[in-house]
Amino acid sequence: MNGSKINLLQMQEYIEGQMDNIHTITDLELSENDYRSLSAKLKAFSFFSGSENDIEDYMISIVVFCTYTLIYGADMKDFGSALSILLNKSQHVERMRLRMYKDVFFTYGMNTFDIVEQDLRMYSQKITARHAGVPNKDKKAYYDLISNYLECTDEDLFYEEVYEGLPERTKFIFSLMDDSMRKDFLIESRSMINDVVDETYEREELISRYPRVSVTLIDQCIMWNENNKQQIRYHIN
Repeated sequence: MNGSKINLLQMQEYIEGQMDNIHTITDLELSENDYRSLSAKLKAFSFFSGSENDIEDYMISIVVFCTYTLIYGADMKDFGSALSILLNKSQHVERMRLRMYKDVFFTYGMNTFDIVEQDLRMYSQKITARHAGVPNKDKKAYYDLISNYLECTDEDLFYEEVYEGLPERTKFIFSLMDDSMRKDFLIESRSMINDVVDETYEREELISRYPRVSVTLIDQCIMWNENNKQQIRYHIN
C-alpha cells in the first residue's frame, strides 16, 4: 500500500478489507512510509474534526496507528504518545474514546487473547502490544533465540532467559504485557517454531493450528528455517 497517494478513507477501506485475512494487526504489513502517512492523515483529521462521531468512525485506523507506533515510533518508551490522538481530553471523553478503542477488536472480530482487564488504558496497552508482537527487523533474532530452547522442559527457565534476551524493541513491546501474556506468547511461539523446524505441517496447516500467532511470524519463520537448511547444506557459517 502506498499510503502517501491515498486519503484516510481509502486507507481505512484497505484496512477493513484485510480483517478476514489476518491474525494480528501486524499482518497488515504496513511499511514505515505507510505508517508515517497514516499518522499524518490521522493527526490532520483529528485537528480539524470537532465531532466525536467522526473519531468513532475512524477508530480502526487509530488502533492500527497505535499498533504500528510501537513498531516504528521514535520514542518507544512512551506508549501514551501513541494514544495522544484519543487522550488529553476530559476524563469523561478519554474513557469514552478508550471504550471505543476496546470495542474495535470485538467489532472487527480480531483476536482479543482472552485479556481480562478492567482498566481501559491498561487493556488498550496490553492488547495493542500483543497485536504489535515482534517487529520484522527482530524476527530472525527472535527465532534464533527461541530455537536454543526447543528441548527445554523447564517453562519458567525458558521464559525468564528468553525474555531477558529479546531484542530491544521486541522487549519493550513485551514489557507492555503482563507476565502471563508474555509467557503464553513465548510458549506458543516456541511450539510454532518447533513445528516449522520439524516440518510437521504445511503453511496453511500452521496458520490454522496457530490462530493467535501472527501470519507474518509464521511465514518468516518458514523462510528462516529454509535459510538455515541452505546454510547447513552449503556449509555456510
